[in-house]
Amino acid sequence: MSTNQITSATGTYPATETYQKTSDSKATETKTKSAAEAADTSAAVYEKNSSGKAARNSSKNKNYVTLSKENQNIVAQLKADAQQRSDQLRSLVESMITKQSHTFNISQLTDSKMYELLRTGKLNVSPEIRAQAQKDIAEDGYWGVEQTSERLFSFAKAISNGDTSKAETLIKAMEKGFKLATKSWGDKLPSICQKTLESATEKIRNWAKETSSSGDMTDAAQDAFQNQAANSALAK
Repeated sequence: MSTNQITSATGTYPATETYQKTSDSKATETKTKSAAEAADTSAAVYEKNSSGKAARNSSKNKNYVTLSKENQNIVAQLKADAQQRSDQLRSLVESMITKQSHTFNISQLTDSKMYELLRTGKLNVSPEIRAQAQKDIAEDGYWGVEQTSERLFSFAKAISNGDTSKAETLIKAMEKGFKLATKSWGDKLPSICQKTLESATEKIRNWAKETSSSGDMTDAAQDAFQNQAANSALAK
């Protein structure tokens, strides 16, 4: 399956006006607003839960890192946006399946199955969706290298609470996220993903040239960034 075919199917879902129902849009807007409001009311504190994933907790000790309100809002906004885009992708795939197959059970559409359908080109992509995809991954597009790497960079700064001394830790977490995305995708990611990783890495290292501040970055904060990087890679 060519890169164009992949991006034609997966790069389109940011076009909310075209592919998302009004009711879904309102629900997403409410969810995004709620996330931002929650982030603004109390300090975000990241730790590891029993499953090893990032979690928020109101307790404070040496195992936690507390984000400023500004950084809380940035993290909440970027995570909510990533979730919205993921939901839109699933909605788009479900719509294409419904139109092209009367035998597939939508309730059985796992993430791995969805990526397999997209990767192998088993879903026909309309000319309209293909055109939108090309626009989205263009140099100035939402899923283009510049905008995507800038979002990853913004998340990195926020989740580390602006600590430039954690630059290499952030880069390692991001690289791990892209590796997880490759595993979820089931094959080598399109070249645009590698270019995005390289661009985000460059932005973080340039930022690290600024004066570093002291402080620990917890494993959970690294996990949160890693997951964000994986979602960004898969969205392409």
